[in-house]
Amino acid sequence: TECEGVALAIRDSMKKGTAELVVLHLLRSGRKYGYQIAQEISSRSNGLFTLKEGSLYPTLYRLEKNGYVASQKEFSPNQQRIRKYYSITEAGRAYFLEVREEYRQISEGIERILEECAET
Repeated sequence: TECEGVALAIRDSMKKGTAELVVLHLLRSGRKYGYQIAQEISSRSNGLFTLKEGSLYPTLYRLEKNGYVASQKEFSPNQQRIRKYYSITEAGRAYFLEVREEYRQISEGIERILEECAET
């Protein structure tokens, strides 16, 4: 039905749109490397929301390019490799507040649409 198609499209775009929001939120508590961010997203959502590498790293690169996130490479003696740590910038903190408010408004609007669909 039309409502099922709407729900599917909403789910896909919500996941993409929430990636930046969730990443920025996690970085507010301190710097993290990519795999750490992915694991934290999965564990905090009890596996209901995950970001695979194919979504996470493009999100991080886009945030960095826009000045919302900064990165720093460090050698990890335990792992014998270089890790890239990401941290939120002041511009990123301000952007997070904007995106969080947009998310709240969009979520409310989507709920209203889905309620209409449930009635039909």
